[in-house]
Amino acid sequence: MIGIREVAEDTVREVGAKVLASGQFQEADLQTHHGLTTVARHSFRVACICYLICRFLYVVFKIRTNWQLLILCALLHDIGIMGRELKYKNNRQCCRLHPKDSVAIAQDILGELDDTGRDIIEHHMWPMTIVPPHTIEGFIITIADKYSAMTDFLPANRRPMLLEGLGSL
Repeated sequence: MIGIREVAEDTVREVGAKVLASGQFQEADLQTHHGLTTVARHSFRVACICYLICRFLYVVFKIRTNWQLLILCALLHDIGIMGRELKYKNNRQCCRLHPKDSVAIAQDILGELDDTGRDIIEHHMWPMTIVPPHTIEGFIITIADKYSAMTDFLPANRRPMLLEGLGSL
């Protein structure tokens, strides 16, 4: 029997195949994040959590979301952190500036993002930053990102991602 975690991971792999295959995302598995994981692994988990929240909102409340776009943006929400030691003076500056850097890289990979896509990535650090998200998808990633960051230390959340055709990240 397939579990909900496997369903989420398979969905993220399918929807996010282009992002997962990109050189930028592959490099993101070399950049440590939160001291315990990597940017890629954290972002993959955030995408899975976002998908599960969207499914819950639809099944229970019939709230529709753009979950496919949310998965893509979740995979790329922290990609701007890459090279943080050279780009930012300190953690505060990184918190403030990496979302805009992430949007630029996301647009290199996906093409021009619409307002929702930019909102998802640009405001995912709220309430650490002043401006809150303007979309439901923006709030979902904010919740998923904080939850993932708080649970990145769990051994089950540090296991390698198995990406079909790409090997183990």
